[in-house]
Amino acid sequence: MQKTLISGLTLIGTIFVLLSPNTAAAFKLLSHRAVYDLSLAPGDNGKISRADGRLVLEWADTCDGYTTEQRMLMLLDIEDGVVRSDYQFSSWESKDGDQFRYDVKTVFGNLEPEVFRGRANRNKGTGLATFTKPANLKLKLPKKIVFPSEHMALLIDQAAKGERQISMPMFDGTGEGGLFEAVAFVLGKAPEKPVDLLASYADTPGWRVQLSFFDLNNLDQLPTYKVNFTIYSNGVAGDVVMDYSDFAVHGKLSDFKVLPSTGC
Repeated sequence: MQKTLISGLTLIGTIFVLLSPNTAAAFKLLSHRAVYDLSLAPGDNGKISRADGRLVLEWADTCDGYTTEQRMLMLLDIEDGVVRSDYQFSSWESKDGDQFRYDVKTVFGNLEPEVFRGRANRNKGTGLATFTKPANLKLKLPKKIVFPSEHMALLIDQAAKGERQISMPMFDGTGEGGLFEAVAFVLGKAPEKPVDLLASYADTPGWRVQLSFFDLNNLDQLPTYKVNFTIYSNGVAGDVVMDYSDFAVHGKLSDFKVLPSTGC
């Protein structure tokens, strides 16, 4: 179960990144800060009897690219006691989607921290990821690979065109295990009444999405992790349910702030 949870934590940064220039012409992007209060979702949660925590996300347009800063702290009440998890994700992605820098750290209980740091480049559809942590690690990236921001951009673009299933290979920076086939099912339009903090976006196009991440080398297996959420065309995400297979966590949007424009 610990391995499943750690894998899920490292994917959360992938879900909340925003749009790239592919959708900039059609939709206005919002630099913003969002806070989600985390709790155990209803249902069969196995050995987890309680989950409490907070997820903080900050996204900004830096003119030459997009940055994401994210941290998630969570306390899990398991059979053996309370375990603390701490996930930190920092990234920059160029506006053409060809360059990606990442710094990811996951700490679970008393286990050794898991750290991934490096950069990835894409050229003519294929790419290479070069890590400084772990040192000397290089990964060849498959054809048609996308990085997180472009992935979400394409998802929104295809949802707006009426597509119901959207699949593409993606790399999120989390080492050799960071290559996934990301499969999204568009379940329908966003609810007519958004969560209270997003009430001003009631007329903004949005979609309910289930996003699953499969091991790119073992697509016949169950997804490593999946998430249900509402995504709006401005890149803002409403409440979310993160399914770790063994248990699920509900993220309720508790604070939202639009950040000042950088003038780009």
